[in-house]
Amino acid sequence: MPRWARFLCCTVTGQLLSFAGVLLAAGAVEQAPRFWTALQSFAGTPAFWSLFTVYGAVAAASVLAARALVNLYGLPAPAAGLAAGTLLALCYVAALTGANLTWWGGWAGAWTRLWPAAAWFALPFAGAGSLANWLWERLD
Repeated sequence: MPRWARFLCCTVTGQLLSFAGVLLAAGAVEQAPRFWTALQSFAGTPAFWSLFTVYGAVAAASVLAARALVNLYGLPAPAAGLAAGTLLALCYVAALTGANLTWWGGWAGAWTRLWPAAAWFALPFAGAGSLANWLWERLD
């Protein structure tokens, strides 16, 4: 399979897995019946689709970072994907925190919002990165 096709396949797979994982984690943390109703009304908005696009960019960066870890350091593909997904999820959380820090009331207010939500947010990205890079090796 050509590299561009593998990259596209693994990126879309990572995007779908991370997006579904974050939605499942949010549904588990939030009150499920209200969450799914709110998600259905949010799914038709442009903000939802821009968020979906951002997840695609994060998934593509995760695949690229994991391939760099595999090629530079010789890590196994699933471990490299796990590390890359976790790192990019933490970068994404840092960007969200930086954008909302004053609105949340500084670091004291942000810390209560970040923990344990950041862990719930990072787990799907780490798992999606690991599975997408496992898939990369299988499509070779």
